[in-house]
Amino acid sequence: MGANVVFTALELFAKQLVAEEGMSPIQVLWVRAVFTLAALPILLRRSPLSIARTPRPGMQAVRGLLLLGAGLAFFFSLQAVPLADAVAIVFVSPLFMTAIAAFFLAEVVGWRRWSACIVGFAGALLIIQPGMGIRHWMYALPLFDALFSAVYVVLTRMVGRHDSAWTSLFWSVLAAGAILTLAQPWVWSPPTLQQWGMLAGISAASLVAHFCHIRAFAEGEASLMAPLSYIHVVFTTAGAWLVFGTLPDAMAGAGIVLIVGAGLYILHRETIRRGRPRPPPLPG
Repeated sequence: MGANVVFTALELFAKQLVAEEGMSPIQVLWVRAVFTLAALPILLRRSPLSIARTPRPGMQAVRGLLLLGAGLAFFFSLQAVPLADAVAIVFVSPLFMTAIAAFFLAEVVGWRRWSACIVGFAGALLIIQPGMGIRHWMYALPLFDALFSAVYVVLTRMVGRHDSAWTSLFWSVLAAGAILTLAQPWVWSPPTLQQWGMLAGISAASLVAHFCHIRAFAEGEASLMAPLSYIHVVFTTAGAWLVFGTLPDAMAGAGIVLIVGAGLYILHRETIRRGRPRPPPLPG
């Protein structure tokens, strides 16, 4: 829950920089990676080599590349896609995760949860509206973000059995930072003081949010943890309206409802299947 609230702030800064300020997503992601790589040894008071030590460097490197692909897909989509729509499409990722967890983590997924996955994908299609010539082609990019993120989370749970959250976080940005460094001569634009402030906000929010995210999925079952993050959609929609004055249209709104509803239904089925008590309702 904490990760997704902090991610909302990150996305608002990113939308401002990429869509309004015209900064390259590659530059934004590179600054975020460099900040994280520099901050972790200072925060932990450990050398980078000791933080990076892992029995599974190959799997950690793949995680980093998946996170890079997800970040590029999402940040580039912000150039043309409203923030609330992009985030809603990304939230088919938990539905991808449910399917992946069934095949690769041997988690039992019944017909009700499979049906919820289908409904959620139908919601994504309502937002994207493929083949109708209405949406910009960049509406498809958040789907790639969703797929890459789903595999990333599953691998995060696997490496979480052997590595600390800090090690996983370090590897998450190491591969991205190394690759994005090669592109900087072609995309770098000197930021203004205000832009540096937003880049710092993105970097700090990313550090906090990814640590919370890694810890959560290292401890919990993927298909159960994922739907808890749907509060993200609510905060992002409200933030996009307050900052940019944009709201989803009727079709996108219907798609968001289907995606969120499908995810929450999966959580409901897990609660019944495991016999866990439901959380008490919030005041008001």
